[in-house]
Amino acid sequence: MILRRKLCVALVIAAILFLMFASQSIQKKNFLPLSLALPFSWATPTNEETVVQPTAPPAGLTHEPPVSPPPPNTPKPEAEEGSLGDPQQDQSRPCGCSDSCISDVEGSDWFSKRYDPKQQPVLRETNNFDPDAIKWWLGLQRSGTDQTLEGVISKMFKVISPPTEDFRPLPSRCRRCAVVGNSGNLRKSGHGSLINSHDFIFRMNKAVTQGFEKDVGNRTTYHLLYPESAVDLSRGVGLILLPFKLRDLEWLTSALSTGEVKMTYMRVKDRVAADKDKVLVVNPVFFKYVCDHWTERHGRYPSTGMLAIIFALHTCDQVSVFGYGADQQGNWHHYWEQNRYAGAFKKTGVHSADFETQVIQQLAKEGKISLHL
Repeated sequence: MILRRKLCVALVIAAILFLMFASQSIQKKNFLPLSLALPFSWATPTNEETVVQPTAPPAGLTHEPPVSPPPPNTPKPEAEEGSLGDPQQDQSRPCGCSDSCISDVEGSDWFSKRYDPKQQPVLRETNNFDPDAIKWWLGLQRSGTDQTLEGVISKMFKVISPPTEDFRPLPSRCRRCAVVGNSGNLRKSGHGSLINSHDFIFRMNKAVTQGFEKDVGNRTTYHLLYPESAVDLSRGVGLILLPFKLRDLEWLTSALSTGEVKMTYMRVKDRVAADKDKVLVVNPVFFKYVCDHWTERHGRYPSTGMLAIIFALHTCDQVSVFGYGADQQGNWHHYWEQNRYAGAFKKTGVHSADFETQVIQQLAKEGKISLHL
């Protein structure tokens, strides 16, 4: 009896052990550990484990496919036209001035018909000259030279430095310029401080400042001249040559080097004091442009004063004009002298003072220059 009970107990224990081993075997075959069953492990890594973090895409890249640009001439959807954001995006100011930019031709049909932003006002080593414009320019004044334009320019740029200035308007800058004429109406004007306040100051021909600082200022950035009106320039002042003939280009080369050119159609300064690295030469083609677009062929060719203003319109962002026209008594003379023959040029027909005055006044009316008479 006792033996039978012991045997039953042994069988029960054996059955229990069998069931335990069978259960463990089934679990190993059908289940993964929790750390491997989840997509990201929350378990703390050991020295033998590496946790790979999700990698961010490189800067500038996205997971979205690139968007192809619309084909050319694709019209805007009607919903976009006239939206409030269009003016800021499509009509950005061409220069850095807060109130106005000369190169912004919007709002003035008169100005937009005359102002050509593609014009190159400064002569450079490589120019694609318009043959008709050069032919016209060569006929302005007799030159008395058998040299070619290309040959003269090549020699000139061996003496002066090729221009590096970029005159295109930029949103990052505002170039405020004063163009100071030589009219007697500058006397007792008191414009000296206002003139000096500009970034760039253009004077011309035989202009003087000493003794007239209260009315004309004492700063000069660029001095426009031609051989017959040449003067020595102070250090730091840039020379701008207005060449009315091929001989003028030869004179510039000579006046800054050998001094061999002493005559044009009259006796001229054989040497001139100026910085060779600060010399600019107005493009001959620019003369034709001013004559056709601005003075509209009134007179044989534009005056120095007219050329100076239009030159400034193409190299500055805002322009103020001083000292143009006759004085209050109607006399034409320079502010530093009394010359009763100063207005004789009006009778020659070379320049049309009356028409040029109308153009200057219209520029002021259109808001493209600030005129101080």
